[in-house]
Parts: sequence; structure tokens; C-alpha cells
Amino acid sequence: MKKLVSLFVAMAFAIGVAGCGNNNEAQIQAATDVVSGYLDAIQNGNLDEAEEYTTDSYIDPLGIDNMDSYMESLLDSLDMGDTFEQEANDFATNAVKAAITSYEINDTKMEEDTISVLVDIDGKDYENIDFTAMESELTTYTQNYANENLNRLMQIYNDQGEDAMMEAMMQDIGGYMFDRMETLFTGAEQKKYQMRFDLVQDENEWKIKAAEISEEAQS
Repeated sequence: MKKLVSLFVAMAFAIGVAGCGNNNEAQIQAATDVVSGYLDAIQNGNLDEAEEYTTDSYIDPLGIDNMDSYMESLLDSLDMGDTFEQEANDFATNAVKAAITSYEINDTKMEEDTISVLVDIDGKDYENIDFTAMESELTTYTQNYANENLNRLMQIYNDQGEDAMMEAMMQDIGGYMFDRMETLFTGAEQKKYQMRFDLVQDENEWKIKAAEISEEAQS
């Protein structure tokens, strides 16, 4: 009888351990899917969707999420018309899309209430873009435009004021300016690096709480 009881206890313990292991695997898979969803959203240029996979306190170490808020703040302060705003948003979206070329889940680890996901990433090196030549080119282009359109711009200024003149100017040169900036960003050098994403439960869902570039290697 004692042997039978011992056998039942051993079986129950084994089942419990197996169940716990299976649950951990399911949780790790769910967290991995969150990281993949986040990176896929960035590759699609959709920062609003990417934000759904993170906690409110999350700070992107790549600074990609800052592009959207910076562009929104810039457009609100400039108010240069619908065409300029659309061109600016298109540039921001395409720059975000190009940031991560490809990625691969490398490893996962579960410790207490945190799951860490290590990802190998191949992306653009935005941090080391040299804007010097671009600034010079855009300055020259703007000066030439102003000289060639001086009479028309002055007429708008006299009839409608400075804000209207600046809006007309930005509507004319915005397309060229954002096209050149997009070329600069999408043509940036490639770099390979690793990122570690730490996830926690937030309202019964795994969310990215923090991330850091844990290893970097220039390609």
C-alpha cells in the first residue's frame, strides 16, 4: 500500500513538473511573439502598432519611436499645409521601415516574472549618418529657389503675410527636401547588432518593459 501511495505521489509530482514546464514554454512563446510583433510593426513603419507591444515606461534604445513624436511636434509648430505634412509623414514612415532590414530570435530566458528575448538584428546605422553634405545641398537648393521665385514670394508676403509666404515656399520645396532626406536615411550603412528585450506581464499580457543593445558588430 505504501508503495502504491508513493507511486501516486511520484506520478503527481512528475505531472506537476511537466505541466509547469509546458506552461513556461507557452509563456516564453507568447513573449517571443510579442517581440516579433513589435519588430514587424517597425518594419511596416507603424509605430502606433509597435507601441501596443510595450509598457508605458518603455524607452526605445534605437530612438526610432522618437521620430514619430518629433515629426508630429514639428508639424504642429510649423503648420505648413496638407501637402507638406503628408510628405513629412511619408518620409518618417519610410525611414522607420528601413531601420530594421531583418531579424532573428536568438535566445530566450525566463527568470521569475521576467522573460528576456535576445534578437540578432541587421539594420541601418542611423546614429552615424553624416548630415553635413545634405545640409549644404539643401541650403543651396533653398537659396536658388528663393532667388528664382523672389517676386512671387514677395507678392504673397505683401498680400497674405509671412506665414502664407513660408507655407507656399515649403509646399514647393518640401517634396525635394524630404526625398533627399529619405535617400540619406535609407542609404545609410548596414550594421549588425543584438538587442535584449525584457518583458513583464501587464494586465495579463506580455509587454516589452525594457530593451538594450547588448552586443554590436559593424558589418
